[in-house]
Amino acid sequence: MLYLITDTYLGHQNMLKSCGRPARFTNLILDNCRKMVRSNDTLIHLGDVVWNEEELMRFMKLPGHKVLVRGNHDKKSTPYYMEAGFDLVVDSMMMTLQGIQILFLYVPQYGHTADINIHGHQHDLHYEDVFHRYWPLALEHMGDKPLPLDDKTVGVLQSWGKRGRNPSKKEIYALHQGYLGAATTRDYIGNTKAAMPKPLCFWADDGTEHMVGNDDAACFHYHTGCIFLAMQRDIFEQQLGEQTYTAVQLPWEGARFTQPYRIIEQQAGTVRSESSPFASNMVLCWFHVAGFAGK
Repeated sequence: MLYLITDTYLGHQNMLKSCGRPARFTNLILDNCRKMVRSNDTLIHLGDVVWNEEELMRFMKLPGHKVLVRGNHDKKSTPYYMEAGFDLVVDSMMMTLQGIQILFLYVPQYGHTADINIHGHQHDLHYEDVFHRYWPLALEHMGDKPLPLDDKTVGVLQSWGKRGRNPSKKEIYALHQGYLGAATTRDYIGNTKAAMPKPLCFWADDGTEHMVGNDDAACFHYHTGCIFLAMQRDIFEQQLGEQTYTAVQLPWEGARFTQPYRIIEQQAGTVRSESSPFASNMVLCWFHVAGFAGK
């Protein structure tokens, strides 16, 4: 049997405040792993395992084979983790199960070419790239225990891929991540609102300019190749609307941002109030960008 776990941060007391974990969360996670994982099972850890060497030694004494997909806090050398007892240590891993290609990473890889990307890191269940399949894992939603990657689970992942769209929050919660109950705002739009030093400027295909500033967006994220905006429906209709955009000027200084980026794909989807924590309809907007637009 394969099991998945992520972002355990064993021994890191800041998790009590930042993620609302119980005071004895380290022992709780270790106890749950001990109860579920058998000696012939494999536990894939998607990164950020421990905060000190003592807790690493406790983790390595658990039953089962162990694979580490490095997180940003797993800074020791590969030989260090191998000598501690991991069977495999990688930065990313591709696996084919029941005919679907699964990419395992700590952080989501926007624009990936696998059938689905399973990742951790965010401590919530939102995704910013609707053009590819993702399964975000959050230990808090998993009930501080490993998640089985069994035939039934893989079958659900297959069904998500066949219909050509990402799962709803309800479907993600139903697949082993319903411990915290109903979806929160954070699970829809993420944990942070990146302040923009100046508004985003979008160019529509008719040549008109459309500005989006801090007061317009409930949330704004930018990753290489991907812009994500969450906006109330009325503001979205005023500022952007149902138009096709060809370029965007990102709001930062520096050589990377001197010219507008070319928009190669865009999509907007509405999260309706009856199935979400929002007081009114929220529009989630995604833009894939690549190279300079030459404006």
